[in-house]
Amino acid sequence: MQTILTPLDGSKHGQMALAFAEDLAARYDARLILLHVAGGSSGLPQSLYDTAAKALQASKAAPAAQDEVAAHVGQEILQKGRESARDKAVRQIETVLAYGDPSDEILRQATDCNADLIVMGSRGFGALKGLVLGSVSHKVFHKAPCSCVTISHSDEKPDLAGIENILVPTDGSAQADKAVALAAEIADKYGARLALLHVMWRGPSLDQLRRSVDMNQLSEKARDELDPEQHPVAEHVNSKIVAPVITKATRKEIGQQILERGKRLAEAKGVDAPKLLLRDGDPARAIVNFARRENADLIVMGSRGLGRVEDLFAGSISYKIVHTTKKSCMVVR
Repeated sequence: MQTILTPLDGSKHGQMALAFAEDLAARYDARLILLHVAGGSSGLPQSLYDTAAKALQASKAAPAAQDEVAAHVGQEILQKGRESARDKAVRQIETVLAYGDPSDEILRQATDCNADLIVMGSRGFGALKGLVLGSVSHKVFHKAPCSCVTISHSDEKPDLAGIENILVPTDGSAQADKAVALAAEIADKYGARLALLHVMWRGPSLDQLRRSVDMNQLSEKARDELDPEQHPVAEHVNSKIVAPVITKATRKEIGQQILERGKRLAEAKGVDAPKLLLRDGDPARAIVNFARRENADLIVMGSRGLGRVEDLFAGSISYKIVHTTKKSCMVVR
């Protein structure tokens, strides 16, 4: 991880995102780019805007224009961010003041600076601050060219006090394996506990299930159940319409193999004895519930999994989790 991008807007969520980003940048010795997108007063608290307007007006004869005030506020936010990052021993700090649509500017900057990770607050000062759906966070998560983290703030946990528990849902896909590897790397740097969760469900097709495991390591009975000749219809129809009839015993065998592979990936990154969780049911609901039960500080997941609906982020399991959980989430690309 060489470059971390963090958008700042002066909100509590933005401050928590900065705290995590600067801590991560210090541990990785990464370049930290702080971005503020100025766009008038609509996205700023009136008190913050009024204070900046008065300060500018005191230094000039004519009242300050709206764009001028917004730029002044942005510079103040970026300067405070730079000072905070410097205090946290971040060695490479850059600041960028941009103008326009926040989502578009974050995405453009992430591409221009070749960011490895975007760290942002799950909510800001905008009119849609109460929603993840339709918000800046959602649009960036959907279109970002790199991995993304949204940091959540709650009354029960007003500050991000480090990372102690990480939960990684894994379904055996290449993206999930990538998420396990990165989560384990972060867990090793923080000395955090790592839990791997596999939820058995009816979504994946037979072909996707076969690609998620080493068929040679399955029992003969499980291999027979995954034989496409046993499911001539389900093999060629969307699994949401006609799901292959796979017994719970076989799904359990698949899940255990996926978790064991995740364990080996985690151990290769320096994490000893990650917790392995195997459950049945709706994936999004199970992941959100376990994140709460395991007191996870961070949920790390692949951007796409085995389900065919994962090609549309708005319908994906990842989206549902980000939309419903109060936990901080990382989507790995």
